[in-house]
Amino acid sequence: MPEHGLEEFDAKLINGLEFCAKVYALFENVRSAPDGASRLRMRPSRLEKKLLEELLPICSYVQASYRIGRYISVRWVQNQQFDAELSQRGAYVTESYYPASAFLEITCVMHPKEHMSRELLEKKGLAYGVNGIHRLKSGELVSEPIGYTNKEFIDSYSELVLKELAKKAAKSYPENTTLIVQCNLNTIYMPDEWDMLMQKVVPDLPHSNFREIYFYDPSSMRSHTVWP
Repeated sequence: MPEHGLEEFDAKLINGLEFCAKVYALFENVRSAPDGASRLRMRPSRLEKKLLEELLPICSYVQASYRIGRYISVRWVQNQQFDAELSQRGAYVTESYYPASAFLEITCVMHPKEHMSRELLEKKGLAYGVNGIHRLKSGELVSEPIGYTNKEFIDSYSELVLKELAKKAAKSYPENTTLIVQCNLNTIYMPDEWDMLMQKVVPDLPHSNFREIYFYDPSSMRSHTVWP
């Protein structure tokens, strides 16, 4: 599949709000193509993967952070120790609330069978929860409804989040790096269930050198920021 569109961002310093507008325009260009829905679901090329797993998470963070006194420009980079560089200015920066130069690292936390769920949606148009998916010897994917006891879906997903954060914490990143955690949840979460997830994850965060950790759910755009 073509990667046309990524070159518009690579290593270019762009005002944060303009960056978001350009990313959304790229998303709509992909989505409106005859095979757009399939491409966004199956992510057959680097374009869809980078768009969904890096560019859109950056937009979420920028929109949550950009404000009067904190003006953000973004330089998305490839094959570096980090995923994007931020240049910040404004009163909050001159008063040392935020650094003039900062970095972003992005990670996506998802159930191990999440890709199977997308494959089922693509081939059959239907998939139950990720826990009920399995592949037959024939290679066919089967989805069965699975029930949960109390909030065990939150317990199991929090373990995935902490495992991924431990991997990131073990690596070295530049000073003033924010970790963006895109949470592709294992089922639909109500607002109180999202809060419960954060209450389970935050106390057990591994030690790291991240300046902040920004969690968000792309389906609801709920978010939570932690300063370790």
